[in-house]
Amino acid sequence: MARIRPSLSRSATLPTPKTFQPKPPTRASTLPSSATPPTGTRPAATPPAASAPVAPQSRPVKHPGAPEGAPSYSPWEKSTGAASNLMVSGGDNKLTAPAGATQNMLIDRPGNPFQKDVFGGRVNGNLGSMQASTTTHNSGGLYHYSAQAELNGPQASYEWQRAHAGRLGVTSGQLTADATSFKAQAQAGVSADTKGHAYTAALTAKAETGVGVTASASHDFNRHAGAYIKGEGRASATAYAEGVASLDPRNATALLSGQVGAAATAGAYGTAGGHLGRLHGSVTAGAVAGVAAQAGGKIGLENGFFKHSADVNTAAGVGTHLKTDVAVDLRHHIKPGIAAGLRPSLASASGVATPVGVVEPEKSRFEEFFAKAFGK
Repeated sequence: MARIRPSLSRSATLPTPKTFQPKPPTRASTLPSSATPPTGTRPAATPPAASAPVAPQSRPVKHPGAPEGAPSYSPWEKSTGAASNLMVSGGDNKLTAPAGATQNMLIDRPGNPFQKDVFGGRVNGNLGSMQASTTTHNSGGLYHYSAQAELNGPQASYEWQRAHAGRLGVTSGQLTADATSFKAQAQAGVSADTKGHAYTAALTAKAETGVGVTASASHDFNRHAGAYIKGEGRASATAYAEGVASLDPRNATALLSGQVGAAATAGAYGTAGGHLGRLHGSVTAGAVAGVAAQAGGKIGLENGFFKHSADVNTAAGVGTHLKTDVAVDLRHHIKPGIAAGLRPSLASASGVATPVGVVEPEKSRFEEFFAKAFGK
């Protein structure tokens, strides 16, 4: 299967999920962050860019009796394979405004976030945001004129979590889903450095959409033994176009270039694992299918060489992914023994697993010594 942009990270299509933080997306940002307004000029607004709700990371729930803040083993890292083999990348803004650029906001409609508890879980969403602006700069031999826009369509994410502590340990489950109807951005403009005799004109556009679902379940008999499973699926589509004209006489460059691309992928992955005493392990298997196409070309002088090139890449097919992971926790105390730690009488039934008073873990003599010494 042909690779398109092998240097791309796998996050192009199946990003590693992040920890759930139910804060609403803010408005879009069109002025590059490098533009720093000087004293006495109108500040160029640079609010954080709006983004789709990020599904919370699904990972095994730590045993309630384990100390808070301690490093924990996680098998979830890089469990989605090299799905970026079937993706294209491009269409990002090319022009960066110089320091002191002034932004004129034409449209500034922030998002309308909402949050609601439904079906035993929580829905976070945004009805969309829009921003369009122009950026200008004319000082010190630097000239910059550009127009940019960003549009974020309706977005939503759903999270459901349950945990139960009973006589045989703690059982937990989690379901997350996220959907982005569409995101789009575009920029057009020119930039000139008359002192350096460098001139650039660019036109870019990009649009994307995607959905994802993740479900996991885990059971910890105690802090010595437990098991978990996780399933994940994600589908996305991207399209972009860009054109750039560059003139730099000092470096003998006068070049026209452009490219377009589009891709659609879908992937599904499953992970199963567990821990027994100091030993942790997991196995992940999955598959990704999709199609992608990218075409581009350039003509002109580049660093003194006359160049003419055309490049067309396509990819289609199904890829598989298999990953195993084994780790040994050298900090883990296994006294009393694992078998003794599985006795049902350790846990009293409780509806919610909390770090205090649900399941008291076994402590080694080493732990008991320091607990007494420091009054904990």
